[in-house]
Amino acid sequence: MALLSLLAEDATLLLRWLHVVAAMVWVGSAFALARLDLGMRPRAKDAAPQSLLLHAGSGFRFSRAAEADAAERALNFKWEAYATWASGFALLCLIFGAAPQLTLIDPTLWDAPSWAAVTVAFALLPLAWLAYELLCRKSGLGGDRLLLALYGFSAALGLLLAALFAGRAALLLLGAILATLMTANIAHVIVPAQKRRLATLRAGLPADADDAKGAATRALYNQYLALPVVFFMLSGHAPLVFAGPHNGVAAALFLAAGFAIRRFFLQRARGFGANWGLAAAAAVAIALALWLCTPSEPSPEKAAAQSAGEAIASVLRPEGPAAQAIVERHCVACHAKTPLHPGFFHAAAGLDFSDAARMRRYRGEILRAAVYTRAMPPPGAASPIDADEQRVLLRWARAPD
Repeated sequence: MALLSLLAEDATLLLRWLHVVAAMVWVGSAFALARLDLGMRPRAKDAAPQSLLLHAGSGFRFSRAAEADAAERALNFKWEAYATWASGFALLCLIFGAAPQLTLIDPTLWDAPSWAAVTVAFALLPLAWLAYELLCRKSGLGGDRLLLALYGFSAALGLLLAALFAGRAALLLLGAILATLMTANIAHVIVPAQKRRLATLRAGLPADADDAKGAATRALYNQYLALPVVFFMLSGHAPLVFAGPHNGVAAALFLAAGFAIRRFFLQRARGFGANWGLAAAAAVAIALALWLCTPSEPSPEKAAAQSAGEAIASVLRPEGPAAQAIVERHCVACHAKTPLHPGFFHAAAGLDFSDAARMRRYRGEILRAAVYTRAMPPPGAASPIDADEQRVLLRWARAPD
């Protein structure tokens, strides 16, 4: 069992590496090609729209193809997209499937058995895609109205996930769902349209305008979804974002900021100049989200103590031993050189709280995860740190060294 757990940890590291590398190639290529396409302009010597790219001391001129040789291969980045999604899905299986009580379940939101939480989490991926397809194909919306509906759909998903699952899992799942929509756009709309276009290029025929428009629309939606997906994939490293009391609303605001930022740069690439209204809207959305994520301190202790002795003791009692006892009770099972929690073979996240000196070193992390938010201990794995314990930890962290 220990060997299997160690191998799973190594597999997780390799999957993360593959996931990041594939995503860099996929999203980076998509952004670069969108900029080249939107930046095409006619030249004085040639009225055909084209773009000039300078790279590593060389110049390249890009234009839209009107024909193709029968044996000529066309380049695209579908396999990078598929590798990004597959590696991300495998990571979800390793993270949520292996330890849902640690990663997925918050009993205060939905006290679900492990099998039910995992089933619902993974079922939301295809269900969200089906709902998205109905929105795109059956709603009758188009242009910016459909883009606005896509934002509303994504924000509603974020609020739903934040109401069901632990904060870290909710935002990761939101990113996974949006990445699923992006990959489905490629697999079910963009790649089939590319194959049909290649056939017409080889035959010397003009493009089907409706087919090209449909693929271009889905590619545009991928441009808008990419920044929020990357943000939500990284959100697990920020407890104030994923475990705050308003994480669902904050997610909707970060999503809006991502849409606004991408629209700002897409409009610049089209030659419309800098739309500072969009930049201001993104800044306001981020500021509001961060304000919602601002930590709140535990409520003050009761003003009236039962006796003068209790009041004096609440001020003078040494907080170090009391804080250490709280951390040992709630945290050291995972955060120790030799953890007691099954499946851990070194301190979780590299944080060792097994003695007073190490606790003091990581007091900022303890405050963020256990006092200002409910990120730790994992809501589904251990009893929460109550308000009295939070106040003790706060006084201990603020005490001079």
